[in-house]
Amino acid sequence: MERNAKRRQGEQVTSMERGAKRRRTGGNDGTARGASSTHASTEGQEVATSSGYDYEVFLSFRGPDTRVGFIDFLYTSMIDMGIRAYKDDEDLPKGEEFGPKLLQAIEQSKILMPIFSNGYASSVWCLKELVKMVECQKTKGQKIMPIFYDVAPLEVQHQTGNYGEAFRSHERKRRHDEKTVQEWKDALTVVGQINGWNLQSMPNRREGEFIRKVTQKVFTELKKAYLAVSECLVRVDNHVIAIMEMIGAGTSETRIIGIHGMGGIGKTTTAKMIYNKLLDNFDNCCFLQDIRETSKGNGIQCSQNQLISVILKRKCVDIKDIHEGTQMIKERLFNKKVLLLFDDVEEANHINALVGKRDWLGRGSKIIITTRNKDILEVPEVDCSYELSCMDHDQSLQLFSKHAFRKENPLDEYINQSKRAIRIARGLPLALEVIGSLLCHTKKEKWDLTLKKLENVPHVAVQSKLKISYDALDVRQRHIFLDIACLFIGYNKDIVVHFWHESKFPEEAMEVLQNMSLIKIEQFNKVWMHDQLRDLGREIVYQESKMKIEKQSRVWDPKEALDLLRRPEGKEGVEALHLKFDHKRWFHFTYKSFKSFSNLRFLQVDNSEEYSYAKTRPCWNESPNVFPEDSNLLPQLRWLSWHYIPPSFKISNFSMEDVVILDLSWSNITHEWQGWSHMKVMRNLKVLNLYCCARLERTPNFSAQSNLEHLILSECWDLDEIDKSICQLKRLVSLRVDKCWKLRRLPQAVGRDLATQQHCNSSDRLSDTIGNLESLIELDISRTEIEELPDSIGKWKNLKVVKIGSAIHKIPDALWMIKSLEEIEVEVKPDFDVEIGDCIFEDRCLRSLRLTWARINKVPRLPESLEILTLTKIYMDTFPDLSNLVNLKDLTLVFGPRNDGGESGGPVEAYPMPRWIENLSKLQYLVLCSDYVTTLPTDLSSILPRLKSLSLKGDHLRCPPSLPSSLSGFTLRSEYVTTLPKDIISLLPQLRNLSLSCPNLHCLPSHPSALSFLSLKSKCVTTLPTDLSSLLPRLERLWLECPNLGCLPSLPSSLSELELTGCKSSFSLGNLSYLKELSYLCISDCAISEIQCHDPLENLQRLRLWDLPRLETLPSLGNFNKLRYLYVSECGNLVEIQGELPQSLEVLKICKCGSLKELPDLSPLKGLKTVRMKRCGNLDVEAISTLCCEKSVEFGEEDSDVESESQQEEDEFEFESESDGEGDEYEEEDDKSEYEEEDDE
Repeated sequence: MERNAKRRQGEQVTSMERGAKRRRTGGNDGTARGASSTHASTEGQEVATSSGYDYEVFLSFRGPDTRVGFIDFLYTSMIDMGIRAYKDDEDLPKGEEFGPKLLQAIEQSKILMPIFSNGYASSVWCLKELVKMVECQKTKGQKIMPIFYDVAPLEVQHQTGNYGEAFRSHERKRRHDEKTVQEWKDALTVVGQINGWNLQSMPNRREGEFIRKVTQKVFTELKKAYLAVSECLVRVDNHVIAIMEMIGAGTSETRIIGIHGMGGIGKTTTAKMIYNKLLDNFDNCCFLQDIRETSKGNGIQCSQNQLISVILKRKCVDIKDIHEGTQMIKERLFNKKVLLLFDDVEEANHINALVGKRDWLGRGSKIIITTRNKDILEVPEVDCSYELSCMDHDQSLQLFSKHAFRKENPLDEYINQSKRAIRIARGLPLALEVIGSLLCHTKKEKWDLTLKKLENVPHVAVQSKLKISYDALDVRQRHIFLDIACLFIGYNKDIVVHFWHESKFPEEAMEVLQNMSLIKIEQFNKVWMHDQLRDLGREIVYQESKMKIEKQSRVWDPKEALDLLRRPEGKEGVEALHLKFDHKRWFHFTYKSFKSFSNLRFLQVDNSEEYSYAKTRPCWNESPNVFPEDSNLLPQLRWLSWHYIPPSFKISNFSMEDVVILDLSWSNITHEWQGWSHMKVMRNLKVLNLYCCARLERTPNFSAQSNLEHLILSECWDLDEIDKSICQLKRLVSLRVDKCWKLRRLPQAVGRDLATQQHCNSSDRLSDTIGNLESLIELDISRTEIEELPDSIGKWKNLKVVKIGSAIHKIPDALWMIKSLEEIEVEVKPDFDVEIGDCIFEDRCLRSLRLTWARINKVPRLPESLEILTLTKIYMDTFPDLSNLVNLKDLTLVFGPRNDGGESGGPVEAYPMPRWIENLSKLQYLVLCSDYVTTLPTDLSSILPRLKSLSLKGDHLRCPPSLPSSLSGFTLRSEYVTTLPKDIISLLPQLRNLSLSCPNLHCLPSHPSALSFLSLKSKCVTTLPTDLSSLLPRLERLWLECPNLGCLPSLPSSLSELELTGCKSSFSLGNLSYLKELSYLCISDCAISEIQCHDPLENLQRLRLWDLPRLETLPSLGNFNKLRYLYVSECGNLVEIQGELPQSLEVLKICKCGSLKELPDLSPLKGLKTVRMKRCGNLDVEAISTLCCEKSVEFGEEDSDVESESQQEEDEFEFESESDGEGDEYEEEDDKSEYEEEDDE
């Protein structure tokens, strides 16, 4: 028996050694282990990699206490088991520096094992090692497994006994500063709380048995099959934290959660990291990969078989059908605590086949499901779901750089190309990986060619991944997907859905596209589609037409559409056409040009504003082009959108019987337009859009449009009457009449079933009859002159959104009693008292409450459902109690003492932030402005782990000692602050935006190199770091307001925006020619006499010079080939603008420059649109007018309010420049079209 026992023991050790060998050679069933980490990449690369660690265990010990005996035995035991352990006297090469190698070894070890002995705390190096271990645990997810050799865990945790004496000795010697000593204590406290091994609790201190158990546990820990993830990882803590909370990590609850999103968004990789983080707490784990493909080939029973085999750790008999597999899962896995990851599930019945019922699982089980289709997660078994979003600009740039350069950041000479690449990918991880890998190790000249190709032709690897979702759609859903990709991105969902009214249940198809993450419905109900999906849809249309434009079903490119229009025939396959007419050209078309579009369903024609007044007009406005009224042109037409039409436009040329959407926005038509009579045939019309038809005084008769649901009359400035036939529109659900300045009232019986109303500005109150609109969902009177709401609003039981403007004089109590409200937004005149009703607490639906400028004297208990709260004028002596708002994500609080008399209320008693802030753990955005507040909690980083943006403003406010590492934006405004805690900013790895407005701040703090925006306002800063360009290599925007700053140091070449204000103390600007990326330059109120640019700023687009009394000349700007906007104001001594102005210039504004006598010749500037001159008395007005006869010219010598105009210009620039990093990367055309479409609808 003894021999058999020894043999079994030998077999066990041999098995362990084989396992260790597999680990060293990357075995383990085709997957390699990696440390759990809050990083994410893409789903595209699933190649097994090693864990990336040189050692598996790092031993930290004090040599005199344990080296001889215990440590030697422990180390040898691990080596014998095949565990790669680090011990300094074995692994540190002779003659090498001691410290750095030890710290490097800690970083390169998977498990960190401090052995606490009596003398451990007396060793400075042991304490340094421990601090490094805690740091690695936090940042890299390494595991600490402590051994308490001859001390109790509490002695370590609280630094008592020998450990307390050791620290008293350290403090007496004073060889280390207080911060360092405190770091040692904090590290001991953290590790002392970890459940490790206590040798003192071992009977008779049997060290041999103790070491065997330790080694066995370490071996078990190392053999766990951590799932492989790409080495090119980027931090996405926001996703990981949210999902870990959703799945109940660390709790004994059984949770089943789903992760959904579009293809290539990183679902599998994110799920793997969640799996790896949870793995330590489970003995029964299983990862089923690509279930969608597996089930197609062998059925779901193949996955059932694999699940049972992995959990039972033995091969299972073949399963014949799903029902047998489900029953076997119930019997074999019953009551087992399991961790399961089901990847790429396509059908809801697959979840049931693999999970069965929740009560089959053991308590504490966790199941993660990834899918493209949110629909399958709508089953009782799934607790909740999480949608992955695209990466932001900084994450995109980092992930792309890791694939393209194998570095964290792009090389300086490739920065423009890198930004161009991430614009193409638009935050999709798969696309970033594919494009980065494609460009890796290629020459710079090839980059431009490749990127140009990718901008026009999507990469096949990305498209094939995305097309999986498209292929899963039915014919009707594919049709709608292609329409959206080619035509309707950015349009209002409630409008476009009518386009497909002939197909059954288009709303259902739209919901399927949403659930499969192919589209999203964003703010203002706009349809959004990722650019890569848009390109996929358009590529499918190209391929179906075999690259022949006349066979292309949807033609979205106006240039191609114009070419197609000129072709005489063969256009029957075209269903949608987007044209754009340039007023500068003559368009002459014949009847045949349109007649051959026999299947056209959608026609959009965009004209410039000048077109509606032009003498030369396209198509049918001259006699050769007038069609017979019975021409039956475009018989299949469903949507006609024609902007800026003139009064002579003949709508009778079209077949309008089946048109459901008619859009005549910005047109010059009046109530006498002949087209109104032809509208009698439009009995199927659902949407009529007359937005900004400024000459329209009266609406037409609507009696024939009995099916009309949406009527848009916004900004019809001359409109003073709406025809009473509108009362017959029983199906009308949306009426927009905002900014109709002359409209005084609506017909009394208008639309009982209205769902949305935006009211006219000139009305001073809403009629009591508006209470009859019981179906009303949204009321927006934010841009109106309405002073009072009727009490009858209490009847609106379905109201979800209410927005109230600054003219309001009274908010009825009935508003706070509407329990269906989800969003309340009130922006009133300053010092207007608003009393929030106590009954608001009962509104369980309320998500957003914004009260701007409202004077609030009492904040009642608010509902827990709130996610957004803005209170910008609270008159209270103490903080309002918000302790119950556990779901709050966005909080803005501005409060202080009431001051009715306009004089100072005396000294303010300040106090710390209340501890209820600890309850707001979901908070992501915090703005706090108050002179009451002195300090924030010192443990802010642990209290608010998700905080992204923090803005603190107050004269008595001190900067907190530490900030959450999750911060991407930090603003501090305080007169109290003179210095910032050391390294408080540099320890924020994700910080991108930093704004410091502290008049008494003496120096710029150290900061992270990833900073992209820096604003500094201080009268005490006299110099900036000379190596600012190397300290902040990614800085893009720099704003400085430092009156005593002497000169500018060398700035980062990445800078795209520079704003200098109030630099008056003999300030030297220096030569800026090296800033090749600079696109915006603003210099105001500075003591400079010249602007030096030895070479042109080749990317400069906007130049603002304001209040520069010493400036006498401007250098020649002729070679600034991208300059579009030049604004010069209050430069009283400016006498000359040298040389020429650039051909690219579009806007020229010069104000209060009394010494300026002449301008460069403006006649060659063909692109110049606006010239504005004010209070420049020495300029020859008549000569400039002659040169600018075709431009928009404005002169003024009166004492006009130039300052307000300057402020307006400043606000315009601020609006454009303060967009976030991601938004800056998007094309201007895209942004413009989205705003037009939003207004359009």
